[in-house]
Amino acid sequence: MRLTVANISKNIAPADFQAAIRAIGRQVAADFQPEWNIAATVSGVTTNLGNRKAPIQGHHDAIIYLGDSSQDPTTGVVGALGYHSANHRGIPYGFVYLDICKEYGEVWTWTLSHEVLELLADPTAAMTVTGPAPQGAAGTVYYDLEVCDPTQGDSYSIDNVVVSNFVGRSYFELSGGSGKTNFLDLNLVPFGVRPQGYFQYEDSAGAHQVQGEKVTPAMLSAKERMKDGRRNARRAQRLRR
Repeated sequence: MRLTVANISKNIAPADFQAAIRAIGRQVAADFQPEWNIAATVSGVTTNLGNRKAPIQGHHDAIIYLGDSSQDPTTGVVGALGYHSANHRGIPYGFVYLDICKEYGEVWTWTLSHEVLELLADPTAAMTVTGPAPQGAAGTVYYDLEVCDPTQGDSYSIDNVVVSNFVGRSYFELSGGSGKTNFLDLNLVPFGVRPQGYFQYEDSAGAHQVQGEKVTPAMLSAKERMKDGRRNARRAQRLRR
């Protein structure tokens, strides 16, 4: 996959941006690909979407937008959604905004790594894995194939750049991979959740989220501000339709 990170921020230094791209590229090649058998080249471009033209040139299999404010109509979620729909319709996409990262208590490179890995694992945010219902429910349900949500809050560094922990194939009780439920080998059972993580599953009643014990109201509020910019929100919207 050819994944492009479009930096539409005015506050990230070019050197910091390129350092993040290199580190996340290393994470994909050295850590993520051996576990999930998914290869990708990660490249970065800095641009301004204010003119709503098509300054992001070249061939892309997916695009992630890195911006300053999710509430700014020119560079936030609404503006970037409109731009993407007009110029790159049909190409999978994601969003990372600095104010949301700050509210959530994460370094932006950490959140960017999270979005990159999840987009690689399931570009269209449509794949699920059948598994046992969470405690308190009965039968089997469909877990969204999101590889960083359950380990939200756990990170490590590559070349002094903070990146996200991610789940392994064993988390979804799939064959292959390392046999670990997560890359850092922290305490996590299959279909479980880390203290600041969460997961989403679907059943006949719709989409449901289970939060880790240390997820705060402020964290939930920060995620809510992304609205349809969030992958899980797009999944739930698809179900409603």
